[in-house]
Amino acid sequence: MLDIYYAPSSTKAMPEDPGSLEFAGSIDLDAHRSLAALFDKGRQAGADLRYSDDSMLEPAQVATLLKVFTVNAGELSGNRQALAAFAAMRELLEAAVGKGCGLVAFGD
Repeated sequence: MLDIYYAPSSTKAMPEDPGSLEFAGSIDLDAHRSLAALFDKGRQAGADLRYSDDSMLEPAQVATLLKVFTVNAGELSGNRQALAAFAAMRELLEAAVGKGCGLVAFGD
């Protein structure tokens, strides 16, 4: 499971643990795999949110990943699992952008 937390814009380094950060959501391996093409495009655009590594995205990177997801949503048509995972990730990304937050993710 990849647990994702909102990180205030003042967060400049990856924390060792979530501490008092607000929990944003989780994504399991199958869901992450179903969105692999979108996560790869996000990585290429400078917003890398891998499943197997702890990672941090600054607010601008979150906005970039949201844009990548939004622009490329059509690639998922017909794949129910991918569409459900997409909806959950888009909601999480939109909330982070709305709060002006970055994200930190901790993999199990």
